[in-house]
Amino acid sequence: MLEYTQADVNIAGINTHYYRTGGDKPPFILLHGATDNGLCWTPVAEQISGEYDVIMPDAQGHGLSDRLDPEFTYGRHTAQVVALVQELNISKPVIMGHSMGADTAVNIAVTHTSLPRAIILEDPPWGPLEPPELENAEDNQVEDFREALIGLNKLTLEEIIEEGRKLNPLWSEEERLCWAKAKQQFDPTLFSKPIINLRSYEELVPGLKCPTLLITADEGIVSEATAKHAAELWKSEKPFRWVRIKGAGHNIRREQFEAYCQAVTDFLQEL
Repeated sequence: MLEYTQADVNIAGINTHYYRTGGDKPPFILLHGATDNGLCWTPVAEQISGEYDVIMPDAQGHGLSDRLDPEFTYGRHTAQVVALVQELNISKPVIMGHSMGADTAVNIAVTHTSLPRAIILEDPPWGPLEPPELENAEDNQVEDFREALIGLNKLTLEEIIEEGRKLNPLWSEEERLCWAKAKQQFDPTLFSKPIINLRSYEELVPGLKCPTLLITADEGIVSEATAKHAAELWKSEKPFRWVRIKGAGHNIRREQFEAYCQAVTDFLQEL
């Protein structure tokens, strides 16, 4: 079982809750995706906490951090993680993020180039080179997905877990439990806010200066064409690695845990 402490840091009047395994080890920050929370990284943290001091914050609007407010903008997540690093007085953390959290990791690496030792991106929301026109049916699918997540927010934990079994039959029970608890904690107004990066990956990737690992899947958001284009846009002398994992969708680590951890381990050994 993962052992950790938890606390809050007040950043510009907003409380950020975080979990930390501690120890005199290199710092490793894990940033979750939308509607998840810091403890959704528990299985991964169990794998790396022997060698790293793992810090898992709840983004604003998620977990036990403060709710969203009318002035919230997506960029605030970036500022809050940077302030958390400063408040905890940690140096050169590896930052790994999933989806929304991956975008936050990219923002940090671009705007604070000396802060991260490296970043690891699990299927960031990077669109195709030329996004197709969305048909009404696709718009409706996105809206149905959002409504379904908001609906989970109103169910009991047991009901959410059962829904999780139907939606994600390949996940472990540990993953499903963490996911279900997070669905009870996120702010339902989340989807009325801009929770995606307004800057495209074409603009951001050339500004990355630290070693970067991009992990994608055959059924994820990042297409093969997009990943190859990101590699072409790379300007840094530091390494850019891209690993594509088969048999997974957007939640790569939850569906192909061993392959995901192997990709991360191989990258860390190269640093």
